[in-house]
Amino acid sequence: MDWIDEKISRLLKYIRNLSFRKAMIAYILVLAGIVWILSYVTKAFCAYQNLPLIGEWCSYVYAFAGMITAIFIFYHKRLKTPLSLLEKSVERIRRNDLDFHVSYESRDELGRLCDSVENMRLELVKGKEELWRLVERQKELNAAFAHDLRTPLTVLRGYTDFLARYTSEGKLSQQKVTETLLLMSEHLKRLEDYSRTMKGVRSIEELPFSPEPTSLQSIEKRIQEILFALNQTGGIPIAYRGFDSDAQISVDNSLITEVLENALSNAIRYAKSQIFVRTDYDAETSEILLTVQDDGIGFTDEQLHFALKPYYKEYEGNADNEHFGIGLHICLSLCRKHNGTLSVANSILGGAIVSATFRSCTAATPNI
Repeated sequence: MDWIDEKISRLLKYIRNLSFRKAMIAYILVLAGIVWILSYVTKAFCAYQNLPLIGEWCSYVYAFAGMITAIFIFYHKRLKTPLSLLEKSVERIRRNDLDFHVSYESRDELGRLCDSVENMRLELVKGKEELWRLVERQKELNAAFAHDLRTPLTVLRGYTDFLARYTSEGKLSQQKVTETLLLMSEHLKRLEDYSRTMKGVRSIEELPFSPEPTSLQSIEKRIQEILFALNQTGGIPIAYRGFDSDAQISVDNSLITEVLENALSNAIRYAKSQIFVRTDYDAETSEILLTVQDDGIGFTDEQLHFALKPYYKEYEGNADNEHFGIGLHICLSLCRKHNGTLSVANSILGGAIVSATFRSCTAATPNI
C-alpha cells in the first residue's frame, strides 16, 4: 500500500502546485461534471415521478450552487492560507520585526509571492545587519578617536608644565625652550594629521599604514620625548630602557607611537607608583618588542581573557569608570597592521604587562 500512498501524495502535490488558471479550470471541470451528473439523475427521477418543472430548473440550481461551491473551495484551498501568511508577514515587516520565516509549500503564484516576500525579508535583515555593523564601526572609531587624544594631550600638557615651571625661574636656555616648542609643534601637527585622517576612514582597520626606513635610535628618541613630557605632569613616574642596537628598519613610527600611548593610558590608570617601558629588537625576526608594565592590581582572569575585545570594561578596583574599554583592542588592530602581535599578562612581582611586537616591513609584507 505504500506505493498507493506515494502516488496519492504525488498527485496531491501536483494539484497543489498548479497555477491559478489551471487550478480554476480543473475546479470548474470537476464541478461541471458533478453538476451534470446531479442534473441527469434529478431529471431522470423527476421524469419518473412526473415532476417536469423541477427537472427543468434543477440544472440552473445545480449550476449556481456549483459555482458558489467552486469559488468557496478554491478560496479555502488555494487563497486563504497564503493570503493570511502574506498579511501577517507584511504587518511584521511594517513593525520592523524581521525575526520570522515566510514558508508556503506551493509553487503557484501566491507560493512564488511568498518566496519573494521571504527574499525581501532576508535582504532587509542583511541590510539591517550591515547598518548595525556600520554603526558599531563608527562607534568604535569615535571611541578610538577620543581615546587616542588623551595621551597626546597629556604629553602637550607635560611640555607646557615643563616650560611654565622652569622658564619663569630662568633655568632653561633659549635653545632648550626652542627645542621644546619645536617638539610641541610636532605633536600638534601629529594631532592635526590624525584628526584629518579620522575624518576619512570608516573603521580602525582603514587607518593608513605608512612604513618608512628609520633607525632604532630614532624610535627610541621619540619614545623618550613622550615619556619625558608625561613625567613632567607630576603623575606616575615612568622609567625607560631602550634598544641595545641601532639597526636600520622599515616601520610606521606613528603607529608604534599610538600603540605606546594607548598602552601607557591604561598603565597610568592602574599603576600605583611606577611604570616601566622597555623596547627590544630581535635581529633574527626583524621584530621590535615594546613592553609597558605597571605595579597596579594586574589583570583578573576574566580580563586576561577579554581585555583585547572592544568595549570590555572591568571596574573592580578601578576608580575611573569612564574609559571606553577599547584601548587594548586598538593596540591589537594596529599591531596586526605591522604583522605583529599584542598580549597581556601579569608580572610575578604584581601588576600588568602589555607586550606588543612590530615586524619590520623589510622582513615581511605588512598585514593591512
